[in-house]
Amino acid sequence: MNIINRLMLPLLIYVLLSSVYLIPNDAVEVEIWHQPNLSGKYFVDTDTSLNIPLLGKISVKNIPVDTLEQILIDEFHKYYGDVFLTINIYYQINVFGEVKSPGKYYLKSSENLANLLAMAGGPTSDGNTSRIKILNLGRERIVNLEKILKSGKSIHELSLVPGDVVIVPRRFMPALQEWSVLFSIGTLILQIINYAR
Repeated sequence: MNIINRLMLPLLIYVLLSSVYLIPNDAVEVEIWHQPNLSGKYFVDTDTSLNIPLLGKISVKNIPVDTLEQILIDEFHKYYGDVFLTINIYYQINVFGEVKSPGKYYLKSSENLANLLAMAGGPTSDGNTSRIKILNLGRERIVNLEKILKSGKSIHELSLVPGDVVIVPRRFMPALQEWSVLFSIGTLILQIINYAR
């Protein structure tokens, strides 16, 4: 393998691994100027296709998001020429644990973990934002949101992709405080029993 191929291989691997693909229940929002009947949010079906008025059924399987945006723009331009349109990609992300409103949220592709937590009402007072887990396809990564927001560095670590599951764990101290309450109640009960004898 020559030197150019050895240098290009890591770049190629990075590009392939960094591509983002839509999965079922993600969404594509199309806004066409002065065409409200064609504008709307369209969800990816279980067969990884979109059904968009005028364009029909379009398979999005194995098409990177940035490529899909250009494909949709090109398809609409076939019918409307130089029409002004905006395409937004939404990922369905689940968030659990110590947030005020856990559940399923649709996050624009330009948004990140901080936006998701804001949508979920923010972390509870017991939430540990320095050890947030992000799970996807058997992989786990830990994000220290507090450190990233304070330093302003490593913002890319806040990015989310389709299929991510975010878990905000409980802080150690609140859990310890609950145990101390139980120990205190237990000690009180033992003292009452000993006093009653």
